Amino acid sequence: MKIRSRKFDGRCAKHKRFNPATDGRGAIRGACPRCHLLFDIWEASLKLNQLIRRFDPSHDDLERPKAPPAPDPRQLSLIE
Repeated sequence: MKIRSRKFDGRCAKHKRFNPATDGRGAIRGACPRCHLLFDIWEASLKLNQLIRRFDPSHDDLERPKAPPAPDPRQLSLIE
C-alpha cells in the first residue's frame, strides 16, 4: 500500500504567510475557511504519521531510497 507518495504545498490565497505548524489554529484571521482546511490537513497528516509509527515502529520514513543498480556494461548505449 502506497500512501506517502504525494507532496502537498498548500497556501491560503488571502493569508499566504499562515503556517499551521508554527502559527496554530489561533492565528487564523476572520474565520477563514481555507486556513481552517489547511490546519485540518496538517492535523490529519500528524495523525497519519502517528498511526504509521504505531503500526510499524521500526519504519523510518527519512531513510533515502537505495540507489538504482549500475547498468550492465554489456548494454549498448544509444547516446555514445
